[in-house]
Amino acid sequence: MTRRPLFKTAAKTALAALSFGPLGFAQEAPQATAAAANDADIVTLSVFEVSSSAPARYQAAESAAGGRINTSIMDTPTTVTVLTSDFLSDVGGTRVLEAAKYVAGVSEATIPNALDRVIIRGFQTDGRRVDGFHTGGQANYDHGAIERVEVVKGPDAVLHPAGAPGGTINLVTKKPQWTPGGSLKLQVGEYDVNRVEADVTGPINDHFAYRMVAALQDNEGYIDGAFRESTLLTPSLTWKISPQAQLTLRYEYYYFKAANIVGIPTDPSVGTRDPFKVMQGVPHNFNPTFGKDYEFRRTTAHTGTLLFTSAVTDRLSVRLAGRLTEMYTPDSDLRIRLKSPGGSRNPFTGEWEGGVDWVNTSSDPANPNFVATPAAPVSPIIGLTGWQGNFGDRYRDVQNDWSYIVDGTAAKSTTLVGFSYSYFHNTGQGYNRISPDIDITKETRPSGPSIITPSVRDQRTNTSRYQVYLTEQLELFEGRLMLNGGVAHLTFNGMYHDKHEPAAPPPNPVLPGQAFAGEGSKATYNYGLVVKPIRNVSLYYGHTENAVPIGPNDYRRANQGEVPLFSAGTQDEVGIKANFLDGRIIASVAYYEIEQTGYALHNPGNFATPQPPQPLPAIISTRNGSGWEFQLAGSVTEALSVMASFADTKNRNPDGIMLNSSAEDLGALFVRYELNKGRLGGLALAVGVNYQGKRAAGDTAGYTDASTPDNLIPNQPSAYMPARTLVDVTLSYSRKNWSYGLTLANALDKTYYAAADSRDLINVGTPRNLSGTITWKF
Repeated sequence: MTRRPLFKTAAKTALAALSFGPLGFAQEAPQATAAAANDADIVTLSVFEVSSSAPARYQAAESAAGGRINTSIMDTPTTVTVLTSDFLSDVGGTRVLEAAKYVAGVSEATIPNALDRVIIRGFQTDGRRVDGFHTGGQANYDHGAIERVEVVKGPDAVLHPAGAPGGTINLVTKKPQWTPGGSLKLQVGEYDVNRVEADVTGPINDHFAYRMVAALQDNEGYIDGAFRESTLLTPSLTWKISPQAQLTLRYEYYYFKAANIVGIPTDPSVGTRDPFKVMQGVPHNFNPTFGKDYEFRRTTAHTGTLLFTSAVTDRLSVRLAGRLTEMYTPDSDLRIRLKSPGGSRNPFTGEWEGGVDWVNTSSDPANPNFVATPAAPVSPIIGLTGWQGNFGDRYRDVQNDWSYIVDGTAAKSTTLVGFSYSYFHNTGQGYNRISPDIDITKETRPSGPSIITPSVRDQRTNTSRYQVYLTEQLELFEGRLMLNGGVAHLTFNGMYHDKHEPAAPPPNPVLPGQAFAGEGSKATYNYGLVVKPIRNVSLYYGHTENAVPIGPNDYRRANQGEVPLFSAGTQDEVGIKANFLDGRIIASVAYYEIEQTGYALHNPGNFATPQPPQPLPAIISTRNGSGWEFQLAGSVTEALSVMASFADTKNRNPDGIMLNSSAEDLGALFVRYELNKGRLGGLALAVGVNYQGKRAAGDTAGYTDASTPDNLIPNQPSAYMPARTLVDVTLSYSRKNWSYGLTLANALDKTYYAAADSRDLINVGTPRNLSGTITWKF
């Protein structure tokens, strides 16, 4: 990846300055304070705790997501966006992405209704990070448990060492409060929104406070057979051990079940250069499912967390966090398999051409002769094959951080040292499913039962990760210059065992059912600087890295030298941040370059007909991303709040090919105006607009058969989903303890395609959707 001269110069400057360390400064560091329920007690907040105060409805001044320590967003050498509880409430919806899509560079990925899958700066990420802990599973997390959302751009070796390099979304859960209160919320609508939430909190006495959050959701979707059923129950207890220390214990029960969409066939005439459309005569909500007990994604999770923070002295603070999770994650699916694709790839261009079959008429492999012939008509008879799995997961995590602050008249030093340990264990069995074919001109359901084959996967995996890290921030010239740097070292080891592992001959012999071990270690570095020419403007440069270990399923390939032990992400970013209107508005412009090595591409051969007996391994590649981003958030006046973003991104594989579902142009705007006075006081109107550019429908890799060593012709995506702009409108009214809302999602009733996992696994977007909300606060 090409580095700008500015990046190299800034890196040398930051590392040279950090060599001075925290020496020779005065001995006292002021600490933030807050009043407890009992005014006689003064609570000294640890530097690991973020104050709930906010300068504006859609703006938080601080975040701890980027480096564990509570830091002003203006002082971080990277892009950090916080979505406040007010913004989450105003946007509504039932997915984290419905609020996060207003952050620059964040967009829909390949599966809207499960896995918490999103794309950040062109890189797809699965699972969720809750209070600093990563969890996988089939579910979309229930937003009813979330207090705020922190989006940190770029690779982050401390916050998310196992994450994609595009960025991290950290969900901060609701914690007990020392002021009593609560709410009850009911939401109903046409699609995807029928739910009820309850939230109550308050002190038990001077030393203990509690919180209980519960949510139930049960709804159907627009796509035939789509549904979601979920239950969230999460009690928590905070013990104020002393004015300087507190302990919070939290338990979470979460049950989630949603449809596994079977797919909808693309019109065979659609090629790489053609407008996308669904096969003629097939309704947009087509989904040939057996029902919710057959094609589904499910998670049942029990999670316990512990968080202890303390200001040990004026200079020293400690954070200790732990998490235990037991999770059951069965899933079952079917996928459309066309009997004839109705087109083929042009070997001379790599593009897919609908209605054309390219045939090699030569019998000499050294001298191929490709001829174009009309493709056979696409049969309305469609095959359905899939997968069924029953898996259980265990997570064990410990994080311990120590912060030491020396604050003097000339400079301020903040040193963070810590370690983390995480353990993941997975067991389960997998089976193939085969369903009777269907005639899409006559049927919307298979005519007979599906057949479950004997087990084709019986696996047991575990991985342990150990990480130590040291970071330093040096603040000079009364906060006008901040230098940052750090190092993190990650070590992993684990095991993968599948009883059905097939034998393999030399030169890489494998015994039937052989187990494979994996281990490795790697250091990553970060550094940056922030310059404030004036108090409310920050110019910054940041270099961040992370190293993601291979998954257990790749231990065999790693032992045989086929894949690297780590996928490494590296980002360089420059930008400017400014706050104005007395701090009510914060805006930023950033330019970044990201390189990811050892990146695993989904193997398109897994969608072949017939389906391969064993899933084909991922294709290992390198990818580069770069782009410009603009973000603005806050309140223009007390009545007018706004969140706006724009991203111009380029994220491609080494051959310059767009990656699956990764839009390169994004824009979003959310504006809310509330009448604060008069008889109509409490009436508010909010409008959200979200634009997403064209996206490839499926991953593509490799080269055509007409390629030569001197003329490699990369395969192009077979189809692209068109750009789309969606508009949501909400009218709300609040009076005393009651509030009412009416939302019209996709208000212009646009026909659009939400996501694509492949050419024939398209998730059709929901049409105009009316929903209403009633909330009682007490």
